[in-house]
Amino acid sequence: MIRNIIFDFGGVLLDLRPDRCIEQFTAIGFPQIRELLSLAHQQGVLGLVEEGRLNVGEFCDAVRKEMSSANPSATLPDNRAIVNAFCSMADGVPHERLDMVDALKKEGYHVDALSNTNPIHWGYCQRYFVEAGYVPQELFGHLWLSCDLHLVKPDPRIFETILRQSGYVPNETLFIDDNPGNCSVAETFGIHTFCPKVRSDWRDELRQLLNAQTL
Repeated sequence: MIRNIIFDFGGVLLDLRPDRCIEQFTAIGFPQIRELLSLAHQQGVLGLVEEGRLNVGEFCDAVRKEMSSANPSATLPDNRAIVNAFCSMADGVPHERLDMVDALKKEGYHVDALSNTNPIHWGYCQRYFVEAGYVPQELFGHLWLSCDLHLVKPDPRIFETILRQSGYVPNETLFIDDNPGNCSVAETFGIHTFCPKVRSDWRDELRQLLNAQTL
């Protein structure tokens, strides 16, 4: 029987627009973003901020340093322009998804979130919770963010950490993530997984899985 449900954020609750992020960064003179951006695990300077190794100011400085190295005569953007370009990846959280998280919590499930994210995106996305009438720290029992843990999926250590901190039994735990690689690693711990299609309405499928109690 599933007692614990762990949601990924970006790609499951939050819709993403990586194409728009690439366009915005290219517009301010950082086309290198195309090689660094990954929906599974960010690379280079993006990976460092996602792992919590850089704060916002340090991230912006690192972007400008890379821009200057590639083109010494480039006009360098200020922090606001860099942050705005980075946040353009976020494309909203449909309220009905958060409503389902809340409903599952009220039904007695332990509901948590595990996300590869960074202080810039996470801070920006608080507005989506507010618009839907929720507070992330109240909606989720545990809120595991890669930038706080200094670990990113699919590193097995991140799953070791959440199992240790929560005390969850793997066979009673369902992990929901849009990346098959992340799900595969979770399964090596005996955790059940559900990998919905990107930008899909996965609510009915999740309800069927839970009602079946056989995953």
